[in-house]
Amino acid sequence: MSPEFKIGNFFIQSKSAYEVLQKAGVTDDTKLKKLDKNSDNKISEDELVSLDFEDDEETNETNNENSNSSSTQTDSSVMDQIRQYDEANLQLETQLNQLYSQMSTAADFEEMQSYQSSIDSIQNQIDNNRKQVYNLLVQAEGGAQGATGTAGRGSIGGGSSEFGNAVASIAQSFVGKLSEADGSYLQVTGGRAEHWCADFVTYVVTKACEQTGKSLNGFGSPAVANLRAWGEANGCYGSIDGMSAEQKANWIVNNVKPGDVMIMQNNSSHTGIVTKVYSDGSFDTVEGNTSDQCLNRHYSATEARVSGFVLIT
Repeated sequence: MSPEFKIGNFFIQSKSAYEVLQKAGVTDDTKLKKLDKNSDNKISEDELVSLDFEDDEETNETNNENSNSSSTQTDSSVMDQIRQYDEANLQLETQLNQLYSQMSTAADFEEMQSYQSSIDSIQNQIDNNRKQVYNLLVQAEGGAQGATGTAGRGSIGGGSSEFGNAVASIAQSFVGKLSEADGSYLQVTGGRAEHWCADFVTYVVTKACEQTGKSLNGFGSPAVANLRAWGEANGCYGSIDGMSAEQKANWIVNNVKPGDVMIMQNNSSHTGIVTKVYSDGSFDTVEGNTSDQCLNRHYSATEARVSGFVLIT
């Protein structure tokens, strides 16, 4: 199941909705009860449309009215855009389900490949929409775009061996136990049939946070691009694009630790969790959705597909 977030007695049904509520300073049941149109103690993004981002009227000061009004308009505009992306994704996910159903009855391999091509195209659209939603939230919160190149761990990572070891250990525990063949991979996607490498990373890191008490506010997405965007926004994404072979090896040895997240976005989109780094810059990973399973992989420091790393440990 995908993680649910809770404020007071209300469950917040998506990470983006939870972040918006946190930004708005909603910390108790009073405002949430007003938002809960379905009276089910659950708040979805659709129910945030009526969210008032200003303080309660009785506590507002007159000289702040104009700035608060401007802020509310900006936030309302952001929510309108987010709602549009969410509505588009609902339609796309309906199309995906139809295609999966049709593919299950395909007469031959060629027809199956045709369905798969359409599925991949729609999934890319969904991933792009999710990235746009994430970027909107970052902009609304005044988040700076993170630097790449030789970026360090920023305010997120701190070389915590406890957390890194927890991430790597939890990831390793799933090797050989998640597969598309028996449907066990749905454990990390919340039951969604989709490309699940980023789902796997999100699931493992969430479990490690629960185990160690570490907080990575806003981390997690079914889209590889969003994991990278989170790292950039938090100043802990390091890109190795454009480096020489020697520079790549040195950078990986000096920066990457077990538990960090590998990002591939050079002619492919994939991710995995680093479990070991060697003195020559090569490294081991655990990855979901690799050969339709959860498996160990080994890469050289000069692997062309690797774009960089989110340094969360």
